[in-house]
Amino acid sequence: MSAPATNPKSQMAEAYVQKHRVPELFENMTAALIHSQPENAKKFMIKYLETLKEYRDEKGNYPAMFTDANMTAVFGMLDVTNKGYISMEQYRSALKTLGVKKYNARPDGCEKDQISLPTFITEAEEAPITSIMTSQPFSKAFPEIE
Repeated sequence: MSAPATNPKSQMAEAYVQKHRVPELFENMTAALIHSQPENAKKFMIKYLETLKEYRDEKGNYPAMFTDANMTAVFGMLDVTNKGYISMEQYRSALKTLGVKKYNARPDGCEKDQISLPTFITEAEEAPITSIMTSQPFSKAFPEIE
């Protein structure tokens, strides 16, 4: 977040930008753009915004950068001894690293400090829309635009 605005117009502008989550929108769109690296960046961004609008209108899928395969790989890096679970601290850290800002603080397995791969994927998929993740491959949400 930027420094506090000092004049009323600046304060109103800052409040508007925060209310409408403009910084998050641009962070997510920039991450998607860098991940996909399409030939036509402007068309890609237009398609990204159109897809978000469709999602908001409950007609489409929210764009994602990470697939189940990506999340499985992240889980595997954390579960180095192949126990089949990760700790709550690893769960929290991994979701934050993947861009999930709000997540279930008490997922299945938390009481034993053992979060399984299916739980990890489910929790990531169910993260609020402020996140950039779902189980849909990013390439399906945004086919290559020439």
